[in-house]
Amino acid sequence: MKTCKYSVGISFGIIPCWFPGSESQDLLASLPESIPALRGSCVEIPCTFPWVFVDFQLIWYREQPFADPQIFNNENPLDIHEAFRGRTFLVGNESNSCSLRIDDVRDSETYYPCINGNINCNQYRGFNKVRVQVTDTPERPVLTLPPSLTEGTPARITCSVQHTCAHNPPVLQWNKVGFNRTERSEELEGGVWRFVSEIEYIPTYQDDGSPIVCESNYRTGQVLEDTATLDITYPPKNVTVIKLDGEKKIEEGEEVTLQCASDANPPANNYTWYRIKKKEELKEHGEEITVTINWENVMFSCSARNWLGNNDSAIIDLRLFSPWSGEELPMILGGVAAVILIMLIGLVLYIFVRSRKSQKSATSGKRRAETVVQERINPVYGNIEPQSLYCNVTVNEDIPRNSTERTYVSPMEGEDMYAQPNKQRGVHYSSIRHVPRTQTAKESEHEEIEYASIQH
Repeated sequence: MKTCKYSVGISFGIIPCWFPGSESQDLLASLPESIPALRGSCVEIPCTFPWVFVDFQLIWYREQPFADPQIFNNENPLDIHEAFRGRTFLVGNESNSCSLRIDDVRDSETYYPCINGNINCNQYRGFNKVRVQVTDTPERPVLTLPPSLTEGTPARITCSVQHTCAHNPPVLQWNKVGFNRTERSEELEGGVWRFVSEIEYIPTYQDDGSPIVCESNYRTGQVLEDTATLDITYPPKNVTVIKLDGEKKIEEGEEVTLQCASDANPPANNYTWYRIKKKEELKEHGEEITVTINWENVMFSCSARNWLGNNDSAIIDLRLFSPWSGEELPMILGGVAAVILIMLIGLVLYIFVRSRKSQKSATSGKRRAETVVQERINPVYGNIEPQSLYCNVTVNEDIPRNSTERTYVSPMEGEDMYAQPNKQRGVHYSSIRHVPRTQTAKESEHEEIEYASIQH
């Protein structure tokens, strides 16, 4: 005799039923005994049965006292308990798959399938069932790093998280961006999946000692993370020569301690020192050296090395102290510059004033010349008395200065022009003809005569 579960309306019961050859057909489904699930998320219960059918009836039950309600029915969805309607789905593409997905998991419960009414549903012989264990705490992601990271050498870093909701796995996010990223899902045993996110990370010395973080974001809004500290090896960086005496002034013949500082992982373990003035390598090879400073021994550099490589420092110039190299030097130079500037301004003003005076003198002389000499003026007559006399005077510039023929005076009409000045005379007229050196005698004949009145 065989027992089968079926439903009529909303009542559930167990009644005996018998199928021909039921003893041989009474087989069991394969499914895990238990499976974890996150409250509010989904869970996929893997299930298979030994027979392959073109079409079959599949019913899932929730185990409880007295009557087990249906939570899934592929032929009669209305027979499903109202609390599970729209929350259960058949998954898997295999023809013998009875896998079930339950969305919005709420409580820890036990479930079992029944295929065609005779597979995995014998109440007397027993049947396989699965316990869904609900938790409020999701799985934490796990970071996996390679054993070593070296600057410039690509390395794969993975972040993975386990879950039981293959339909909607957690979302993994990184705090390191800009790298190639791949994702995949891996099926484990018992309905557990692992979601993997992998980045191709290129280490840099700036990231050494910094955290790398992977976050898992669940559909429930919960976020968990895993953090690791990056340990990246790299050759010396930022090599610098430091004077350990600080800002103390250096006098000639004084000893100074220098340090070759660098940033390296592992730390630099070999140093080379150079004196730049003489272009020679010093015998000292430690991180710190003590040197005697003089005028020819003030410039140094160093090189730091570890097993990954080496780097050189910039040149340090140790200036010796002197009265002309202290803080008073800028003040002295500033005073000298001010004096020179004042002298230049005074010189410019002096030249300007002299130039202005010269211009005024030239202008005044020109005006006096224009007053004395009047060229090409129409005859002017100044008749003051009817008994006026006149004389003609001709000036020729072509006659040498020491010649007595330069000036000609025409005879006076009436009285002599050289009469006594105290004697009252009338107005005398004289004609003055000016012949430039470039004019010929012929050209001078046509000159107009100009008259001026002379009072004797």
